[in-house]
Amino acid sequence: MKTPNTKALFLDIDGTLFWQGLGPFAADLDALVMAHNAGHFIFVSTGRSLANTPYILRAAPYIDGLILGAGAQVIVKDAVIYSKAVDTQTACDICAYYLNTKKWCVFEGETGIFTVNSPIFSLFPRNAMQHITRADDFLTKYKDERISKITIQGEMSPDEENLLRDSFAFNPFPPDYFEGIIKGHGKMSGITRALHELNLPLENSIAIGDSFNDMDMVTGCGLGIAMGNACQELKTAAHAITLDCTNGGVGAAIRKYVLHNNDAAL
Repeated sequence: MKTPNTKALFLDIDGTLFWQGLGPFAADLDALVMAHNAGHFIFVSTGRSLANTPYILRAAPYIDGLILGAGAQVIVKDAVIYSKAVDTQTACDICAYYLNTKKWCVFEGETGIFTVNSPIFSLFPRNAMQHITRADDFLTKYKDERISKITIQGEMSPDEENLLRDSFAFNPFPPDYFEGIIKGHGKMSGITRALHELNLPLENSIAIGDSFNDMDMVTGCGLGIAMGNACQELKTAAHAITLDCTNGGVGAAIRKYVLHNNDAAL
């Protein structure tokens, strides 16, 4: 039952709930379940698409919704309330470019994950990826897929920026990769849609994250919390800092700021 004190929590995955593919950790899980059982809303808020979100989170009974593709898809209580996909011709143009390079480019979709070349990277389940072999694959054999985000190897070149800048905003993670987020979207835009659906005010929202792509939600929510392992830019911008991911940082923040356990160690 909603009350004036009901909170909506928006939690990043990598570096926040998960570390190197492992999570959620026991200290976090206990607090998540307690907060959910107390009537608060728990959301995953990630740059990952639905197909690239761990099933343990998608199926968790304590998760009330998902902000995916950095706001490109919003799911509240199993209902898709918003969905935006990469234009099909744009996807084909990107395929054509990267098929002529050695760099990998991953298209994260609502039902599948697709790659040009083969990424050696833990963010993507290798046995679940389907390979792009032709520039028109998204017009033919993958024509029904809705792409939420792209992720590309290395740092962005001027040619890549020219190819992508009309359709995407960028989150760099040098030197490993950069993300292309559908222009006009961000984690905070998805959060705003979820709060409207729940009829909750912004001041009742709490965001927890660790990296630069969490900046908009950490600075935009009523309370923004940076993980102890967060980048310095996010720590500087956040309202509060919690423990590291592997030391129960999410759980400690929930106990202090949602369950109001004054003994919670931060």
